[in-house]
Amino acid sequence: MPGDFNRKLWDMGRKIEDNIKPTLNEVFECNFERSNDIFDIFDFSDQNKKILCEVKGRNIKSDRYKETIVSYNKVQEAYRKIDEGWRVFFIFVFTDKSMFVELKDDLLWQVKLTGTYGIQHSLIPVSSLLPLVPLDLQQEEDLLEEQEEQQEEKLFLPSIL
Repeated sequence: MPGDFNRKLWDMGRKIEDNIKPTLNEVFECNFERSNDIFDIFDFSDQNKKILCEVKGRNIKSDRYKETIVSYNKVQEAYRKIDEGWRVFFIFVFTDKSMFVELKDDLLWQVKLTGTYGIQHSLIPVSSLLPLVPLDLQQEEDLLEEQEEQQEEKLFLPSIL
């Protein structure tokens, strides 16, 4: 396994998770339980609703980069859980706001090697993330539709290299 275990970074992540948990419970109408195993892939689960959340803290604003990353092994495990009937959400806690995306069977992200150890990461467009605030279903559908329209518009713009 590349590198040594970074307890300070892990503790910082746990603090972010502790702070966001009440919001997750409200937004997803769940009673999330935390995993205390440092090797678990996902941070929170609700066994009754079969929902998993992986929280990724970021020390940058949400508009700093066009993409944010998740280790590819987490995405692979998420697909396995989806096959078992779970819903899987990736939560991103930026310095200016928190956002999320639900992984779906048909959702594919670009993968590339990043970092000192060349670990595979999925590149998740920040523009595809939804704000992590309690929304009613219609608001969420409206946001998704708006994002799809923006993506379609981008497809028709000529790229300048």
